[in-house]
Amino acid sequence: MSNFSVSTLDVPDSIRGIDPIGVGLTSWAFRLNAVAKCYHEDDARAREVAVYERLRVDTDWHQHIMRYYGVLENRCVVLQFACNGSIRHYLKKSSNQGGPSIAIKISWVEQVTSALAFLHSKNVIHCDISCNNIFLDENLSVLLGDFSGSSIDGNESLSWYETSHSHPDLTDPSVMNDIFALGSTFYEILSGQPPFKGLGEAAIQESIRGGSFPDLGYLPALQTVILKCWNQQYETVAELLQDVKKEGKVCRIIRMRANQSMTGAIHQGYRGGISGNHQVVSLSPT
Repeated sequence: MSNFSVSTLDVPDSIRGIDPIGVGLTSWAFRLNAVAKCYHEDDARAREVAVYERLRVDTDWHQHIMRYYGVLENRCVVLQFACNGSIRHYLKKSSNQGGPSIAIKISWVEQVTSALAFLHSKNVIHCDISCNNIFLDENLSVLLGDFSGSSIDGNESLSWYETSHSHPDLTDPSVMNDIFALGSTFYEILSGQPPFKGLGEAAIQESIRGGSFPDLGYLPALQTVILKCWNQQYETVAELLQDVKKEGKVCRIIRMRANQSMTGAIHQGYRGGISGNHQVVSLSPT
């Protein structure tokens, strides 16, 4: 059995916190639940590596950003495996079963907003935020990924947002662009469909320029937050995160009170259903 602790091991920061599967006299072994991401273009690989290297310098790894394990044979980037795929994939797959609860959806919104705020604090603009680039682990927790087109320190991006996630007059990488895309991403998380579904690219751009956005009235939450994202009323993602947390707290309180009311009704039903030596469960006692 090893007589030293993990603090004395030469362990990369990206895998600290993972439980070892083997402990020996001279080393410990860690199992990585990982994928190898390969690229069509060297520039895309170099950009993704540069972003991940930036994110892991002198800081704890953000729990809602996909973990980076390094480069394999100077060709593939080794990343954390998200076993539940992207949010877009998961929403489609689970739609026949009613989809995830509003509580889970609100948690996704909070998690991705927190991850993006961390990204911006490192002077990185994602440039392609959507439900297609937000992944889910085994606990259905968010893992923000796909930085191969992102902008670092104001450099040109190598990819761009979906038409429904980008204001046509914002053509350079910016915080405002990422925030606008978050609004469209929140809409898809809550509705199950991307905004402007069924419209062509020209019609979407015309609608956005004219301030004609999809109806938000039927969404269960975040209507004001989404509209503020689309109308460019947030200066930073940190500011946006505060509103998201406030609304998440309100939703949790409403849900808790609803559960308490249901529990009270059930208890009252039990009391009202007691007769003689017999108990009859009735949720609507007379």
